[in-house]
Amino acid sequence: MAAKHKWPISLTVVFLVMGLLLSLQFQAQSRIASDLTMERTENLIAMVRNLSEKRQKLAFEIFDLNSKLETLAENRSDEKKLIANIKAESNKLAIITGATAVKGKGLTVTFEKHMPILYIDIINVINELWAAGAEAIAVNDQRITGSSSIFYIEDESHMYITVNNALLQFPVVITAIGEPNNLEKGLTLPGGIIDNLALFKTFPELAKSNELTVPKAARKPEYIFLYEYKPSEASPVNTAAAPGAAGKRNQ
Repeated sequence: MAAKHKWPISLTVVFLVMGLLLSLQFQAQSRIASDLTMERTENLIAMVRNLSEKRQKLAFEIFDLNSKLETLAENRSDEKKLIANIKAESNKLAIITGATAVKGKGLTVTFEKHMPILYIDIINVINELWAAGAEAIAVNDQRITGSSSIFYIEDESHMYITVNNALLQFPVVITAIGEPNNLEKGLTLPGGIIDNLALFKTFPELAKSNELTVPKAARKPEYIFLYEYKPSEASPVNTAAAPGAAGKRNQ
């Protein structure tokens, strides 16, 4: 009988322990769930303020990053514009120096073999074309640039015109790119170069064209004496007259 009375007691102890454990677990979960609700109002306000400050700081950081991104985008755009401007200026310089072939509308001036001309006549025609707005000029296959030379050589029986030290063969064709009407008017002004050539029975043919090609220079210009100018860093000279200088000059 004693053994029969012991197992209900043990079972009761087990149930009590299990109930205690369940109660503790429930209280722990309830405490976790009610931590914020159990906090004092001052603590909750402080927590909200801290979160608001953090949020504001993050917003400022986002703003700064967006500003930096816009600045980088603008700098990139400026860099592209700068590169485009440099390329445009480089292309202009290539045209001026004759480093590249060019094409466009313009005027041709043709001298046939039977027309008596001198090298100075070629120079005068070219100068008139420049003055009339020509943007690029060639004589036959020789590009005319700032370093071009037009002269002559002669032997025992003949005289030959040279352009850039190359013999000029007939027909001599001067090709000028520019506004055709302006170029023609520049040559045909009364008393101008065409009238002067007519005095020597030379009547060059003028022809307008909507598409002419001027070749690039045969070689790049070489600069022997040219170098970059840099102003002197020496202190400026005092130009004030020394005491008594005026009196000495008057003596």
